[in-house]
Amino acid sequence: MKGGLFIAVGIFAIFISVCLQGCVGNNGSREEGTRDNTISGSFRFDSLVHYATMIDLYQIGELENKKTKSEQDVFLLSVLGDNEVDTAILNRLEGVGYTKTLINRSHSGVIDSLFFRKTRQDNVDSSCIHEFRDILVFYKNKKCIGLAKICFDCKAMVSWDRGVQFKGFGDWSDYDKLHPILREK
Repeated sequence: MKGGLFIAVGIFAIFISVCLQGCVGNNGSREEGTRDNTISGSFRFDSLVHYATMIDLYQIGELENKKTKSEQDVFLLSVLGDNEVDTAILNRLEGVGYTKTLINRSHSGVIDSLFFRKTRQDNVDSSCIHEFRDILVFYKNKKCIGLAKICFDCKAMVSWDRGVQFKGFGDWSDYDKLHPILREK
């Protein structure tokens, strides 16, 4: 009788430790940090446009210090510095010095995983002044579904989306993975 009770308690203890072990690696959560919510091989977007400007800090400073600013100057400064994102800026970006490039589809998997398939781990915000020189525009079926303004110097991003949620991008290493893709010629 005592032997059967001893075995039952042992099995129960093993069962409890196995159940708890599944939670320990995820900070008490049963949900995985890199869960893939999409069908394998499908992406949340079907094309990606990158707008970039090579304006440097000296040029931005000169522009800010101008006594009389043109409408174009004011618009450029607002795109570079504002933490607000609106798709209305897209048709004016090339007019203020941004170049437009269609990102090669071979990079879709990496970019999809950075923005959509992972959960952000770091919640570190930069204290520098953002200059959003890079803008990504995500399209699905020729409709804009998301826009992300990125400052690689500060490692900062502000975004707008239409139900796709850029919840994954933002870890320090994400910027290091994305930057060479966008600079590829």
